[in-house]
Amino acid sequence: MSDELPTSRPQPPAALARADAFLSEASRLLAESLDWEQTLATVVRLAVREWADVALLDVVEDGGQVSLGAFATRIPAWQRALEQQQLRPGPWSRGVDWERALEDGGARWVTAPDARGLTAHAEPPGGPGFTPRALLLLPLCKGPRRLGLLTLAFARPSMEDAATPREVVEDFAHRAALALANALQYREAQARLRQQDARFASMRAFLDAAPVGMALFDRDLRCVRANPTMASYNRTPAEAHTGRTLSELVGSRARPVEAMMREVLHTGMPAVDQLLTDAHDGERRSFRVTHFPVTADGTVTGVGTTVTEVTEQKVEEERLRFLAEATARLSHSLDWRTTLRTAAQLLVGGKLADYCTVDVLADDGQGLERVEALASDAATQRLLQEALRFPPPPGSRSPIRHVLETGRPLLAAHIDPAWRDALSLSPAHRELMEALGGHSAMFVPLVARGRCLGVLSVVSQDANRRYQDRDMDFLEDLASRTALAVDNAWLYREASRAVAARDEFVAIATHELRTPLSALQLQLASLLRAVDQGLPLEPERLRQSLASTQRQAERLSHLVTHLFEVARISTGRLSLEREDVDLSALVHRLVSRLEEALATAGCAPVLHANTPVVAHVDRLRVEQVLMNLLSNAMKYAPGQPVELSVDVEDGAALVTVRDWGAGIPTGAAPRIFERFERATGEHARASLGLGLYISRQIARAHGGELTVETPSRGPGARFVLRLPLGEVPPAPTSSP
Repeated sequence: MSDELPTSRPQPPAALARADAFLSEASRLLAESLDWEQTLATVVRLAVREWADVALLDVVEDGGQVSLGAFATRIPAWQRALEQQQLRPGPWSRGVDWERALEDGGARWVTAPDARGLTAHAEPPGGPGFTPRALLLLPLCKGPRRLGLLTLAFARPSMEDAATPREVVEDFAHRAALALANALQYREAQARLRQQDARFASMRAFLDAAPVGMALFDRDLRCVRANPTMASYNRTPAEAHTGRTLSELVGSRARPVEAMMREVLHTGMPAVDQLLTDAHDGERRSFRVTHFPVTADGTVTGVGTTVTEVTEQKVEEERLRFLAEATARLSHSLDWRTTLRTAAQLLVGGKLADYCTVDVLADDGQGLERVEALASDAATQRLLQEALRFPPPPGSRSPIRHVLETGRPLLAAHIDPAWRDALSLSPAHRELMEALGGHSAMFVPLVARGRCLGVLSVVSQDANRRYQDRDMDFLEDLASRTALAVDNAWLYREASRAVAARDEFVAIATHELRTPLSALQLQLASLLRAVDQGLPLEPERLRQSLASTQRQAERLSHLVTHLFEVARISTGRLSLEREDVDLSALVHRLVSRLEEALATAGCAPVLHANTPVVAHVDRLRVEQVLMNLLSNAMKYAPGQPVELSVDVEDGAALVTVRDWGAGIPTGAAPRIFERFERATGEHARASLGLGLYISRQIARAHGGELTVETPSRGPGARFVLRLPLGEVPPAPTSSP
């Protein structure tokens, strides 16, 4: 059964004094800490020390759920038993009395004649020898809010036996409720602070990790906080920003920025995405800056600033514009030297280099020609002219040679004395390098269509400016465009030469074809006129006329054949009918057939072809080559002997034709095998310039080669025809 807490009987002075002392101590202990868990433990500990055998404190959560907050027993063994049982929320929360106590906030005394009578309200704690006879339910309230329920269990069945005044119990419950309310408020405040700290920590982490510079300034434009990115932009630690103005941080460079910030404070309007260029310590950097007002309760309290570095983007934009302009200027001229001069002017005028040189590979593929050397000042220009005395030889450690031979660019970010010592060609060259004063350099190849044309070199004389990889990328791009423009200029030059050669060839071919054709027409007209008039023709005169007609027809046929051969070679239709041919026998037969022509030219043949040499070739094509070579010998070395030899060398058949004429001019050997190339002097217009070209193409079609050499002894020229060997026929055996 349950009853309201009985009215206490009058207490003696000693009991009242003891109750006052207890309540005073309880107030002190409860006020010592605002920790929630410690306050719960203090309440149950005081309850069992003063009255109860077992005390449990159930806590009402915000959502109305009830959980066990703390428990305590008078006897240590019982305490250990309860701890071992690991009580769960609300172990004493069964029964109507418990619920009513929480609802109306009134204390209740619950008794029963034995333990079974209490099982409807509570579960025994399980301590050895303990049987609860009564429960005291004390709601802990502050105003309308229910904080929890303190349940006291007694082994005695009545409140009178507990000798506890009602006023003391209620007073204790009131003080416990106040302590719990304070602890709860403190816990909630701590939770809010932790949440706030977590938000602040997240915000700090966000600011610290942001790739954008961020800072907050008060109305006096003193920095409240700056993140590490902003600190890196200002080259000042983040902690050093606090309390300082921007002018105190970066000096006079801050004046335009602070003027903009004051405008934001005055108008309350943001200044968005302003471009700022900062030049400091020789380094030019670009930023996008936004200032915005920071307000609180409608009042502007400061200025927030975000800064994003856009140096790379601006540099890229400027370089793209530069390259666009450079491409137009480089392609303006079809003179390759003018193109290279323009490239040097762009680099020096565009402040990418203090001086620039351009070296082009010579025709021999080894030497270098310095076609351009340009400096930003006259003194350096004079030194560059002196540097022409020291061309880097093949195989030297010169960076120009290294780039030329490897085809890869070279970046010398810092040129120190050791670098100059390693690359100097002589003491005088070392002294000149020192006078030029280069501190950083780049060397890039001029490459077009997979071929290295030369080297473009740029040097910075500014100690504060060191070239980087992005500068190298830019220079490579410009060098590629320059090389393409130079190559186009060379192609144009070659095309112009080819057109001129073609036009001249057409004129010569027309003349050469017209000459035998006109002679042939005159001879035939003369014979036809004699026949028509019935004039008698002497046999000798008729023979001479017919012989002249035959020579002109053969000459005309020879010219037409050359033209057809060039057409076949150009279209890849030069056909071969291979067979095993004895070259020695072929040479003898050919000389016999040309015996009259050789005698007329005064060219005595000298043959060294007594041993059979078999080649797998097209007989008529080889005869065509040898006839061209003999015709050239008769034309350019009349009255001189002609030597022909047949031999085997390095697994190939060799046929050599050597004349004793004027020979090949120096440097002309590679050109005489090109189309439309003719001799100079009196024979310049007596040839189509196709004979040697056709002969070499026939040799190469066989897998061989036709070359020309200057004899080691005597004048003239020595043409060597190399052909693949065939199978040597077995020697005939004599019959017995």
